[in-house]
Amino acid sequence: MRRFFLPFLVFFAFISEGIFAHLVHFSFAQQDQLFVPRFLLIVVIFITVYLTRAQGMLFGLIFGLLHDIVYIEVMGIYLIVYALFAYLISKAMRVLHNNIFIVLLLTVLSIAILEFYVFGVNYLIGTTNMSMYDFTTLRLLPTLGLNAAVALLVIYPFKRYLTKIKIDESDEL
Repeated sequence: MRRFFLPFLVFFAFISEGIFAHLVHFSFAQQDQLFVPRFLLIVVIFITVYLTRAQGMLFGLIFGLLHDIVYIEVMGIYLIVYALFAYLISKAMRVLHNNIFIVLLLTVLSIAILEFYVFGVNYLIGTTNMSMYDFTTLRLLPTLGLNAAVALLVIYPFKRYLTKIKIDESDEL
């Protein structure tokens, strides 16, 4: 039972992105502002930092492919990026200190890079005509604010849960 809880948690983060995007509207936001939830990327990064690179990349590949199938027309955008971010975050954590502030900074930086990447791909294939100024003010900054707040709220419980899983896995060996 405990072995299936982490995949269920990642699946819940995946589903909650779609639910959040359709149901939650902020009264303080301007009409054109887009708040894009990136809860799945946040969870993949936390898994990479607090468990292992292999598990983070595996969840990134599986749920990145699922994200491509369900939400967008272009296959491979999220499949590659989620797994790549898991790999790069694991390499960065070897150099940087493993504390909550560094993990939050890397999470927000990853979301910003993901947003620029998705915007660039959509701009290249012609599915968006948004200017760079509109992108940064109407999509990037609200998205970073939303996801930074969510990451700040869930990092401590995730850290405790994932380190407990890591300790339990090492005790089984």
